[in-house]
Parts: sequence; C-alpha cells; structure tokens
Amino acid sequence: MKIYLANESSQNLGGGWTFMRNLSKALADKVEFVNTWEACDVFFISGATMVTRELVEQAKKAGKKIVLRVDNIPRNSRNRNTGTSRLFDMAQMADEVIYQSEWCKDYLRPFLRRDGEIIINGCDQDIFKPKGVSEAKDADKVYMYSRYNRDETKHWEVAWYDYQMKWREDRNISLWIVGQFSPEQVEYNFDFYLGERYKFYGVVAEQERMAELYRGADVFMYTYYNDACSNTLVEVISCGMDVEYENETGGAKDIRVANANNDIDYFGLERMGEDYLKVIEGIK
Repeated sequence: MKIYLANESSQNLGGGWTFMRNLSKALADKVEFVNTWEACDVFFISGATMVTRELVEQAKKAGKKIVLRVDNIPRNSRNRNTGTSRLFDMAQMADEVIYQSEWCKDYLRPFLRRDGEIIINGCDQDIFKPKGVSEAKDADKVYMYSRYNRDETKHWEVAWYDYQMKWREDRNISLWIVGQFSPEQVEYNFDFYLGERYKFYGVVAEQERMAELYRGADVFMYTYYNDACSNTLVEVISCGMDVEYENETGGAKDIRVANANNDIDYFGLERMGEDYLKVIEGIK
C-alpha cells in the first residue's frame, strides 16, 4: 500500500507535523510512503489546514482513497475565513474520517455529518520516556507550562495565576515556561510582580530537548481548553510527569481515562500505528 501524507504548509512545527512524523515511523515497515499524490493509493490528510481543497479534489477525481484526520475545528480567523468550509468539503470527499477523541467526534460530527473511527494520538516513546537525560532542577519542585503558538485557548493566564498562588504558599518552587509569547511579556517578566521564580525557554523545536525538560520538571500545568487530543499531554504522560488538570475539557478526559491503569505503552506508536492501519486497510 502506498500512502501520501498531504502537506502544503510552510511550517514544520505544530501538531500536524508531529503527527506526520509519528505516523511515518509507526507504519514504516508496513506501508510505503510516497512523495507525490499521483503515486499513492491513499491520500492522507493530517489536518485540513495543511493542504488545499483543490489538491484534494484532484486526488479524488483521480480515484485516490481519501483519509481525513480530524483534530479541532480550524479557526476561520487564522485561515482567511476558509477553515471550516475547507474541513467540511474534505470530510465529504473522504472515504474515511478519523476523529482524535470521543469529545472531538461528539463536537464535530454534527457539523461534518460524517461518522468515523476514534484514534487517540500516540507519541515516539523512543524519545518521550521516563528515563534519560533530564534538565537540572532549579527548585525543590518544578511546574511546567508549554505551548507552541500564542493560541488563546491554551489559557496561559490560568497557569500564570495558579502558579502565583502556589508560589505564595511555597517559595521553593519554580515554573518553566516553553513556547511563543509576546515580546512585552518576556521583557516584563511575564507580569510576575513579587519575584516569583521562573525560567523561560522560548520555542523548543527539538523533540529530544523537550523530553529532557519534561523529565526534569515535576508537574505539568494542563490548562488547554477544548484541545481534541493534545500531543503535549501524551508526551508529558509518556515521560512520567504528573499532570495538574486546570481544564479537563476537549480530549483531556479521554487521555486521562486511557492512562488510568498506568499503561504508558498505550500512548506509544505501535498501538497508534495498528489502529490507523486497520482503518486504512478497511477502506473499500
């Protein structure tokens, strides 16, 4: 079977890219990944914003099988008012739709009018694992907040406020901050005003480096709102970190329930690859 991972995005970071790397590794010895859509049997869409509607239409007319992975709803405000319409059209053209969590399916199926399988993301546990090099702690207990972009739904302010309250009770703690923030926040100490201890790492693109940070910290502050299936949360759990759920919305509950038996292997690529392969091979 030949699979084309559709991508016309100029970015090389973010959830869609992470997923494509993981799927490529998970299925490396089971399918052939090709570099052009013309050569494929299956045209795989990792995210509606990563490929144009026109290219999907071309592939459909050429008789390619279309698989659409559905994450969150694309924001029209970031996609020239074409995000939701593009996702809808791709869902109608798809032979299979795969939702990232039970919440994602409940949320988006009424809009897309398409049923589909639910497959929770996995991560590369050769990288994200409890044992390995870890960042040196700078306090007795280290909290961590991470996001890739400045998406308001990641709710940095919730973590910001909660950490202040914790620090007032215990001065022997620290907060590690990872991701994109405004220059003003960085320059003015993230609006901390009592000398709260923190360390800012900026955007960390290397997965190995992120794993070191996860292993060095003690508690991840999960504040994301309605994230369908957070790659960050899966990676954190795979590294053995505790999670403080400030916001258990979106697919966070699905992930927590899946981890209830402390079966870290569930979040590995082997299970994820098997789940995707079963769906893809079942396309008629």
